[in-house]
Amino acid sequence: MSYLKKSVAIAVLGSLVACTAASQPDVVAETKSKVTTPMTTVKPGADISINSILPKAMVVGDFQTVRLEFTEGYVDGTMSVQIEPSEGLRLFGGSTTKSFDMTQAVKHSWDVDVAADTDGVYFLKVFAMADNMPRSFSVRLDIGTVTQKMFDDAMPADGELTDGGKVRALDATETIK
Repeated sequence: MSYLKKSVAIAVLGSLVACTAASQPDVVAETKSKVTTPMTTVKPGADISINSILPKAMVVGDFQTVRLEFTEGYVDGTMSVQIEPSEGLRLFGGSTTKSFDMTQAVKHSWDVDVAADTDGVYFLKVFAMADNMPRSFSVRLDIGTVTQKMFDDAMPADGELTDGGKVRALDATETIK
């Protein structure tokens, strides 16, 4: 191959590589600018959400405060909340129910004092009712030193998956409209 043919071939290949390299940022820019809307799921029941604020370390035998914060989407009425501790978890104070005025557009808070006498995983079950619609939550409390076995004992599995994962069957009612 002559010097002239080699020079032309190198120039053509160089141009193709330069064009390809120059066009790639446009493809990347298009990919980056693509906006995907996240999928949202609307749960049936009351328009109530809960946030729990727990102490950093929960010590066996001592009462500690768990703050439950409720946010609701109503302009009037009353939200009633009931709590139920799992076995071995004690509540300090006499009331397991509380009502909140939903005419106030604020976050509703309830400080609950809990204690357990042994290390383990406990649950504070929370049942809320607003506008004759229910909502339920479960707050996991790790008190003392907690192991996976303690969690499995606190919430036993109903079966096992082929990969070793646990199956827990929960009651549910589904209405398709």
